[in-house]
Amino acid sequence: MEKITLSLIFFLFMNIFIFSFVGAVKGTSSVTQPRANKLVEAQCRSTRYPKLCVSSLSNYITTTSEPQELAHVALKVSLAKAIYTRAYVKNVCEQLEKTKSSTDYQAVKECLNQISDGVSLLFNSVKELHHLSLDKESEFVWHRSNVQTWLSTVLTNAFTCMDGISSYKLGGYKVKATIKAKVLNVAQVTSNALALFNGYAVRHKDSHHSNSGKINKP
Repeated sequence: MEKITLSLIFFLFMNIFIFSFVGAVKGTSSVTQPRANKLVEAQCRSTRYPKLCVSSLSNYITTTSEPQELAHVALKVSLAKAIYTRAYVKNVCEQLEKTKSSTDYQAVKECLNQISDGVSLLFNSVKELHHLSLDKESEFVWHRSNVQTWLSTVLTNAFTCMDGISSYKLGGYKVKATIKAKVLNVAQVTSNALALFNGYAVRHKDSHHSNSGKINKP
């Protein structure tokens, strides 16, 4: 009973979080949007999937956005994608559980576990990046390492999921193709988020060292 209650609270919280995030970005001015798009395009050049990066972030960025904010938005987009993917995979899993195809069910169940872990890791990454602006500079490396490790694990989980279901029917080609497409999308936006976060971390490090040098001058 306690597990069900905790799961429900987490589900409700995450939905409020995502809808608040989406609602907040709808107020972006159409006048400043072209300049914001150029900012996104410039930052997205460092990612593995630049076109996807631009299309997934352009509506959420303003001309005053800093690299940390861009990385934060990218993580939230990844989290939203993962949550919706988990919902779809969970529905497929529930449908397969009603059939007698235990092997298909187990394959999707394992995939669901991978995606659920990814949701938790992405949620932790969003919180960790927020702490970067609140905690002491001495703790930056620790937070950075956490985010990098968690996002790398999300990528590993996504590809493990896709590999795990590749040899099963899963109720038909369309269902399997849809799962793979959704999970691949999560992997791609997460890869972009990791690249943007790494870019922010490098800039932060360079800026901090530069400022330290100026302060230490006699």
